[in-house]
Formats: sequence, structure tokens, C-alpha cells
Amino acid sequence: MKLAGGQEIEANPRPDQRQEFITYLLLIALVFALGTFGYVLIEGWPVFDAFYMTTITLATIGYGETHELSTAGRAFTILLIFLGVGIGTVVVGAATKLVIERQFSRMFDRRRKMAEKIEGLSGHTIFCGFSRLGGLAAEELRKAGTTVVVIETNSVRADEAERLGFFVVRGDATLDESLNKAGVARAARLVSLLPRDSDNLYVILMAREINPSLYIVSRAEDDVGETRLKRAGVDKLISTYRLAARKLSDALVRPFITDFFEVGGAGSEGWRIEEIRVPPSSPICGQSLKDLSLRQSTHVGIAAVVSPSGDLEVNPGGATVLMPGATLIAIGWKRDIEKLEHMVLG
Repeated sequence: MKLAGGQEIEANPRPDQRQEFITYLLLIALVFALGTFGYVLIEGWPVFDAFYMTTITLATIGYGETHELSTAGRAFTILLIFLGVGIGTVVVGAATKLVIERQFSRMFDRRRKMAEKIEGLSGHTIFCGFSRLGGLAAEELRKAGTTVVVIETNSVRADEAERLGFFVVRGDATLDESLNKAGVARAARLVSLLPRDSDNLYVILMAREINPSLYIVSRAEDDVGETRLKRAGVDKLISTYRLAARKLSDALVRPFITDFFEVGGAGSEGWRIEEIRVPPSSPICGQSLKDLSLRQSTHVGIAAVVSPSGDLEVNPGGATVLMPGATLIAIGWKRDIEKLEHMVLG
């Protein structure tokens, strides 16, 4: 497995590394045994006194000599210190290396498994950037049952997205490699919320080239950015400042309507406002709203119908015919919305 810069690291500690560590432990035991029996042979001390002297010498504690040492005993002590400190340093280094490699192993195993899961996704939504706005939007999508993959270059924000349970690709969203790792060719939607319009523009151009049918949503900071992003092929453009201003004015002038749409949009209180696309294979294709009697059969209200070309018909009448590819804007209780979805899908 490779780190940034091409440095390789083993996914798991190799058997020879474990054997090396065990060898070092045996060397430490050998040094203790050598010191103990050295003091016994040179000074004639009891075994415990010799072991105690060996321990405080190797630990460099400096409690003083257990018994008065001869010249030969002091020379042996000097040799024991150099031998013990050298082996101890090597053992500590080996142990530290093993611990670090195990931590890297766990991290890379987790990311490898996540990459494998992302490779198996299709019809998911990709978020380029995990800012506060992106995080809130991604969380709402997940509540609605949509699978979200986040592309983030900032390690702190990437860690936060991973902690919240999202699939994460750590990298620059303006690179083909990152988009491909996120499965842009198999995705249904892409949301580009990068800070600069130029970066969003580049992401949209690359994503559209890889997946022409991708539904793309992006943000723009000014009118110039909006114009360029629209030319690049964005399907839905959001101006955060205009949206915030509109929400603020609505909250002041039409507070109850604002609450109505916020509750419905979040699917709270058991009811929701939902989009339902009519596929070509749907049994309701070619039928009028009057013939279907959706209000009577499903207790769901149709607030609008979006034609396959994108034309919006608000409060459609009974004569409105549902064509393949049209989208219904439905309002009703969750269970009734699900009943309508089953009817549309057949």
C-alpha cells in the first residue's frame, strides 16, 4: 500500500518483523541473565543481589552499588551499561515502528473497504466539498434514503464526514482521479459546492464529459459565475446570497407558508412534498389526472406537473395528460405518497 509521495507501507506487520521483535526481547533477557551471572561469578554475590544490580544498572537509575565492586566488577558494569542501552534503544525503536504500522494498517484497511463499497455504488449523489452548507444538505439527502459520497481535500472536514457515516474520497474534486474514485460515471447527481466559481466550473466540465446524463447542482458567487456555470451545463444553479435573502423576506412576510414548505421539504410530521418521475414503462402514461382520480385513490394532492421538456404546470387541471418522463409534485402523508409511487412505478 502506498502513502502520498509513493512511500509504501505494509497493510499488516510482516512475520519477519514480529520475529525480529521477539529476537530483541530474547536479547534483553539474555543481557539480564549475562549481568546476573556475571556479578555472581566476578563478585561472588547471591543471585538476587546480582539480578538487582543488573536491573538498576540497565535501567540507569543510579541507586548505587549493591555491594562494593572490585575493579573487574566495575569494568563489567561499564560493559553492561553500553550493551543494555544499545539493545534497549533498538528494542524501543522496533516496538514504536510496529505500533505505528498497526495504526496505519487499520486506517488503510478502513479506507480500502470504503473504496470497495464506493466501487459498487450506482445512482448515488456526489458532494464536491463538505462545507457547513454541504454537510447539512448531505444529511438531509441521507435522511431521504439517498446514498452520498463526499469528495474532500481538507483532512479535518474529511474526517468529520467519515465520522458522520458518509462515504469519503480524500482528494481534490477538480482532478479526474477523485471524480472517478467517487464513481461519477455511475452517479445520478453531483453537487459542487467548492468556494471558487472557477473550481466549480472545472468540476462541472469534467463530470459532464465523463457522465453526460448526470444531474448537476452548483453554487455561484456572482452574476458572472452564474453565466459561466450555466454555459458549462449545470442543471440547477443556487445563489446562496439570493436564496438566503428570499428565505429571510419570506420568514418576515409569509411565516406560515415558510413553515409549511420547511416541514414538507424535510418530510417531517408524517407528511411531505415529493417529486415522483413517471418512467416510460409506467401504467399511468398517457392518462389524464381526471381519469386517474389520484385524490380519491391515493389521497395525494398534485400541486404541479413538470413536463419532460421542463415546463412547469402549477395546479394542473383534470385534462392534464401524464407523458413519459414527466414529474409529479405531490403533497400528502408519507404512506399515501408511497402508495402513489407504487402506482406510478407499476
